[in-house]
Amino acid sequence: MKKIYTILLLTVATVCMKATSYTVTISGFAYSPATLTVTVGDVVTIAASGTHPLAEVSQATWNANGTATVSTGFGNKTSNYTFTITSASDIYYVCTNHVGMGMKGMITVSTVSVKEQNDLISNINMFPNPAKDKFSVKFNSTENGTITAKLYSVCGQEVESLVVNKEFNSGVTTLNFDLQNHIPAGIYFVQLNYNSKKVIKKLIID
Repeated sequence: MKKIYTILLLTVATVCMKATSYTVTISGFAYSPATLTVTVGDVVTIAASGTHPLAEVSQATWNANGTATVSTGFGNKTSNYTFTITSASDIYYVCTNHVGMGMKGMITVSTVSVKEQNDLISNINMFPNPAKDKFSVKFNSTENGTITAKLYSVCGQEVESLVVNKEFNSGVTTLNFDLQNHIPAGIYFVQLNYNSKKVIKKLIID
């Protein structure tokens, strides 16, 4: 079941995010920009010509300033090449004539605009998950503070403000939330802003 929800999350996130187009140009003997961060579904155009042949290579070949292409890549191109990002694999490319002069670039690919985080705040439990019309968040704190909780879609859009600047005392705190507005079943993220820190947890609504 967890695997199914993971696949659903990636699929829904890819569909709902608006694709962005990027263009990498040639400036002298360099690509501009030489590094690019994109999301699955985005469209990228990389400049190429007979003078500056374009080739996709492995990271090891890229590091070694080599020109051997990867079998699963786009091979060699001698004219501008446009493609859609379809997987979360980083892309390394070079000009086969001038890679020795440092003419190479890379594209870092991410999958979703909202990512689950749990490294900023520890001892946070959210239950039940999957939830229906209500759920709770339990955490342990060594200090007093305030907390704000909001519900987001996988696209990063705010769905509901659950609580704003609610005070809590040190020790164990449990917050109970009733979901309003007849929220459809699906995958969501709960963002907790807690004493100037932030944590994001995935919530499945049945």
